[in-house]
Amino acid sequence: MIKWERCSNELPATQFLILNIAIGFGHFITILNAGAYLPMLPYVAGSIGEGLPYVVWGQSNYFAAMGAAFLIARPLMCRFGAVNTALTAYLLFALSCWLVLFTTSMYPLMTAARTLQGFSAGLSLSPSLSILLMHYKKPKQHIAVALWGIAAFTPFSIGPALGGFFAYVLGDWRLLFTISACLVTLVAAVIWLLHRKSVYGFDSGYPIQSHLFLFSLFAIACIALQEFFNIGLISALTSREDELWLAAAIFCLFSALFWFKNKSTERPLLNFKVFKYPNYAFGLVMLCLAFMALQSSIVQYLIRLQLVEGYTAWHAGLLFLPIFVFSKPVNVFAQFLIHHGYDPRVLACVSCLGFALSFWWMSTYARPAPWESLLLPQFLEGAAMGLLLISMTTIALGNVPAEEQLHAVDILNTFRNLSAGLAITLSDIGWDHYLAYVKNHMTFQGSIAKEIMGAHFYASGFSESAVQHLFRLKVNSVSGLLTLNSMFYTLALIFILLGVAVWWASPKHIVHKSTVQDSVVESLGEEP
Repeated sequence: MIKWERCSNELPATQFLILNIAIGFGHFITILNAGAYLPMLPYVAGSIGEGLPYVVWGQSNYFAAMGAAFLIARPLMCRFGAVNTALTAYLLFALSCWLVLFTTSMYPLMTAARTLQGFSAGLSLSPSLSILLMHYKKPKQHIAVALWGIAAFTPFSIGPALGGFFAYVLGDWRLLFTISACLVTLVAAVIWLLHRKSVYGFDSGYPIQSHLFLFSLFAIACIALQEFFNIGLISALTSREDELWLAAAIFCLFSALFWFKNKSTERPLLNFKVFKYPNYAFGLVMLCLAFMALQSSIVQYLIRLQLVEGYTAWHAGLLFLPIFVFSKPVNVFAQFLIHHGYDPRVLACVSCLGFALSFWWMSTYARPAPWESLLLPQFLEGAAMGLLLISMTTIALGNVPAEEQLHAVDILNTFRNLSAGLAITLSDIGWDHYLAYVKNHMTFQGSIAKEIMGAHFYASGFSESAVQHLFRLKVNSVSGLLTLNSMFYTLALIFILLGVAVWWASPKHIVHKSTVQDSVVESLGEEP
């Protein structure tokens, strides 16, 4: 049992408890929206009258904007303080929720609102943890980190189930945004009331203007890159050449501008010096690749369970609840092992092999499979997820000095979430191409599948036109099921390769004196 009065730095016990609850809710809601939206995608597409690929844009932009926000959050905290930054982020999040609801008839504005929501979610994370830490006594700060980190795995487990509940059981996906806006506004109100008479340290001389300019260049480049693949999703990268060239040109221009401006300033927004430390660049690449594969599996499974296997959003979301059972307990155990000198490469390898086994298991089902039988691999995936982020983050940061670790983990989070946004779109493009390949294989002249199904339908007494119609329906169904299994088989191979590649990292690492800071960067490295 936590004795709150012994943990609080200055707030009375009741106010301190309210602050913990408020920030916990704020953290939970902002990152929950990343996963809760996924099972809703078919329902959102039907509501706004657009195809599913267009609705996916909002989700991929959400992650791209969230990733970019990590880079500017800490400079804003230095200039305006953690409280003001958190308040701004939560109010922006609430505003973006309302904008999503009011712009459903204007798809581009809805996508922009979803992008703003992702940015505000990413902007809220570091300040909210900083607020908690400054209210805890130093010997008790590990409690703050532990409580704040509980929500880390909810986007992958509770989020889909909650999204499915709103979309299917309650019958209105908009309720997620309505409730989120109200609760986040309440969180902002609590933070403001508890700090309205307090002035916490900020640096009025901090050069925020230069950082905001650099951030604008970086953000435009990130969104342009994401839009290139978003456009590619609806064109299969084979048409809409003018739009593709424009997005590519904007990305190249603003990337070059950011590179030269960031390099020439005394206080860069993105300090490339951290890449000189052993394992950092390698760990970042490994983390991004692993997270791209993981994000691809989650997004495609939630969508295809509904569109291919015929499950409701509620059942598709519930399938991800088992991930929560082992993810956090295994994560806590991994944290204990790492803090006691255990080689994080072993944990990363075990995690990758756990994912590989889980995805291989999923690829062996004779689909459509009974819902209950699909639950078992999810437990294994949850355990692997509990090991993945902490081990990969530790490998990347193992040789980074303590004073540079917070910036280093912000860079990791930035590129990991940018990779997640790209993974959503690239996995959709890959799905479409492989699905077309399977359909062509099943329907070419002389195909055994075509002959067998045609003979069966003719023997059943159907007319020529009915046979052709039934054949197309069967091809669409079977090709989707085969593509789903092939996707998991491919992901299993990817994680086997990652499990082997992780051993190229150097085993040397710095032993830090402060385990609290290690816990802070590990918790930040698991967002969302």
